[in-house]
Amino acid sequence: MKINLSIAKASAVKIIFLILTFTYISYSQDSTMSVIDVNNITSWVDNRGFHPTVVTAGDLAGKDWNGTFPKGTAGGVYTEGIAWGGKVFDGNNPLVRVNGSTYISGNSPLTRVYRVMPFYDQIDLHGAAASFFRVPIDSVTDSMVSKVYDSYKKDWNEWPAGKGAPYYDKNKDGKYEPDIDIPGIPGASQTIWIDYDDSRSLDTYASPPIGLEVQETYWAYAHDERLNDIIFHNVKIIYRGLSTSAADSHIDSMYIVNFSDIDDGAYYDDYIGCDTALNMGYIYNSKNADDIYKKYFPAPPAIGYTFLHGVAERTGSPSDQAIVNFKLQKGYKYFNSKPLTVYIAHRTGGTFADPFFNNYYYGTLSFYNFMRGYSPRPPYPAIRPFSGLYGPMGGYGTYMLSGDPVTGTGWIDGILEGAGDRRMWMVTGPFNLRIGDTAEVSLALAGGIGTDYLKSILILRYNIKLATLVFNLFVDNMTSGGEFDYTPPPSQPRVLPEHYLLSQNYPNPFNPTTTIKYELPKAAYVRLVVYDILGREVKVLVDEQKEAGSYTVRFDGSDLPSGVYFYRITFTNSDSKLVNDNLSKVNKLMLIK
Repeated sequence: MKINLSIAKASAVKIIFLILTFTYISYSQDSTMSVIDVNNITSWVDNRGFHPTVVTAGDLAGKDWNGTFPKGTAGGVYTEGIAWGGKVFDGNNPLVRVNGSTYISGNSPLTRVYRVMPFYDQIDLHGAAASFFRVPIDSVTDSMVSKVYDSYKKDWNEWPAGKGAPYYDKNKDGKYEPDIDIPGIPGASQTIWIDYDDSRSLDTYASPPIGLEVQETYWAYAHDERLNDIIFHNVKIIYRGLSTSAADSHIDSMYIVNFSDIDDGAYYDDYIGCDTALNMGYIYNSKNADDIYKKYFPAPPAIGYTFLHGVAERTGSPSDQAIVNFKLQKGYKYFNSKPLTVYIAHRTGGTFADPFFNNYYYGTLSFYNFMRGYSPRPPYPAIRPFSGLYGPMGGYGTYMLSGDPVTGTGWIDGILEGAGDRRMWMVTGPFNLRIGDTAEVSLALAGGIGTDYLKSILILRYNIKLATLVFNLFVDNMTSGGEFDYTPPPSQPRVLPEHYLLSQNYPNPFNPTTTIKYELPKAAYVRLVVYDILGREVKVLVDEQKEAGSYTVRFDGSDLPSGVYFYRITFTNSDSKLVNDNLSKVNKLMLIK
């Protein structure tokens, strides 16, 4: 947990997240955690709505993320989650209560994670298995593919439509039939659905539970490359109440927060901003040469979120209409004129303080002030505005860093403080709930990558606008009862190498690690060894049978002195003959400390 608010990411946070990651992966088939990975942007989530860091770039500072963009490269989100808070009038104390998922979670799963893909039995799942098990595609085994296939099949047959999970009711009979209907968001290429409650609320900010059930749906599209950089997300918070709640219990002045510790590659060179016209918060790099993304692209991407719609209440008036349960329904009205009502930017060690991430009730009161657009210190009920570039600002309509970095106009990041580790708080509210009411919001996560860091912002804006357009078209189709297309994505055949190959290591020179790639067109026994300049064996990197494919090996020279070294590879095929095939079997590398 990042609980030290005045310094950069603490190593303890990384250790805790890694422990969580290995725990989840070791039990990967019990569906405690899964990943949206059908297109070019990925995101992991567990059955509590918690987004742990599961992706690493190796021995580089700022190396951990929850997912990747573009897929298979680096990441843009360290962790994210949905949080909430409000004044709870249910006959119990305290009045103000806050919970959700940030660096910790106060939620308990009500189901496992469900993940479905409508064409899972029509496509090659090697790529899906590589993503789920986080291994190179050439290291995917038949067992891994079978587990992914079986998981998709199981979730299809056991889809919890009766609990509220969305599905395409093909015969319009109002009940889910796995042999006829299609589970998941109608028309989507992949859907994840989770269901949890707030029963462990005391674990986060010392607030007792409210009695909330939360259902989250994530979905993405793969059949149209224009949608490759977008993940959609719907959140439904249902006020069930506690066993001790009075019949007239209600929640006043409630807020929903999309929290994100958002890292654009390396975390220490980032800026963030807010686009009020697009209801968007986003991250971009302060320069073109991000220490991590520069390995992949000339410039780092920009990544952001948008609120697609806010919370609506039933009015009964035919002149009112709002999006409810993926349909535009009359008789409902949004509580607020804009879905994004507060945007707060934070830089570790910078001008604006975080709320207290601790399990003391002081954390609840400081967090609640934050949601309302005020400084977390002093906590609620005190009110202290933030000191903005143009004077004090606070409350409803607080939008930090709402200028335009592309044109360099308005309040943009970098004016008050330098680049660094950033977090953002996107808030919608206030709204009220009675027992049995549901608060529903929809969001999108998108990325954009251009030829320089500012052009990446322009492409991100385009993708956010596209996400809004596609979501509205989807809602129109749901409202009118239209049909949905389930076109599988274009097939990506696995291409095996044509020759035996040993590539030059990268980087070279290096300090202290480098990567060596080799390829073999058919199975062989591989031996890859590093020697010093006198021909003495230093390290054996590979000494085993390998299937045909492309492989990468990491060589760590941290325990070796600077100097010139050589690495040599030999392949022995099934006929026990040394395979040459015009291969340069020895390459030189240089360690410089």
